Amino acid sequence: SSGINAEYGGSTEEKSEFSSMTDMISTCKEIIALTKQIQKHADLISKNCPDKRLVLSLANSMEPMGMLSQQLNIIASVKAAACGKYDESAEVEADEMLTINAQNLMKSVRDTVRASESCSVKIDSASNKLKFKRK
Repeated sequence: SSGINAEYGGSTEEKSEFSSMTDMISTCKEIIALTKQIQKHADLISKNCPDKRLVLSLANSMEPMGMLSQQLNIIASVKAAACGKYDESAEVEADEMLTINAQNLMKSVRDTVRASESCSVKIDSASNKLKFKRK
């Protein structure tokens, strides 16, 4: 590790900060990719659900995911570009914004998964896959 740092002229501290920032950006990109997959599956479920009320609920829970994903991407990119260029209070504020955005995105994902589950039960019952038998 120290050989790599010496080769690029950076200290160990700079290397770990860069690595941490790279990890943060790659984690954000992974979260965004997974969110898109959830949206894709939820959209497919909504197209097959016979209950319009549940479809509307699913659409409402999915709506903020796209915007929050874009915001997460922007905040992470700006934070990475500005790393070390501003005072500590600005860094803390950027961390808080990133955390709040990620929490809001995860809430939207959780709501979408719950709404998708409700639609899935309706799809299964409408297609007679679930049969209740009296004992």
